[in-house]
Amino acid sequence: MRILAIADEVSPFVYSENFPKNLPPFDLVLSAGDMPGYVLEFIATRLTTQPVYVLGNHAEGYLRDNTSDQVRLPGGCINAHAQVLELGGVLIAGIEGSARYRPGPHQYSEWQMQLITRRLALRLLYNRQRHGRAVDVLLTHAPPKGPHEGADYPHRGVGAFNRFADLWKPKVHVHGHVHLNGANAPREYVTDKGVRVVNAFGFTLIDL
Repeated sequence: MRILAIADEVSPFVYSENFPKNLPPFDLVLSAGDMPGYVLEFIATRLTTQPVYVLGNHAEGYLRDNTSDQVRLPGGCINAHAQVLELGGVLIAGIEGSARYRPGPHQYSEWQMQLITRRLALRLLYNRQRHGRAVDVLLTHAPPKGPHEGADYPHRGVGAFNRFADLWKPKVHVHGHVHLNGANAPREYVTDKGVRVVNAFGFTLIDL
């Protein structure tokens, strides 16, 4: 199973007339937030599987209909926020937004993030009983506490995600929110619990 993960910045390799033939084969698209809705809809028209996304703190995923002037979420895609999904045999838990740093939507206090993760527990327990594992991929916009969190307050990590990973043991935690600056910026690391944490900024391919 190969995942195309995207976040925060639109890559010309993804938003391209040659997509997806210009990339190595992949099975699933995960968007870790702040990806424009028109890009998600474009991806959906090029693939036979629906892209799975969470919204970022800037809510770039919303679109405005020209006819009705209504704001809507992208069509042909799956919003994974506060859900545990199964697609192609992959178990995915999604949580949108970032740690709260000012008034506004798609930002959550640490306690609110903790509540969201707890509400997933019944489905995760069911998965563990049925599949022998609770979840394969944790998909969030914000990073966990650790090497990938930003130095500034708005880009701090979310401790609830660390506790989620320790308890439910996903194979991979895919996030966005923190831009990769410089050619040698670390895209991923492995926690002491064996969870692979991947920053999807721009795009990356993940073998699961």
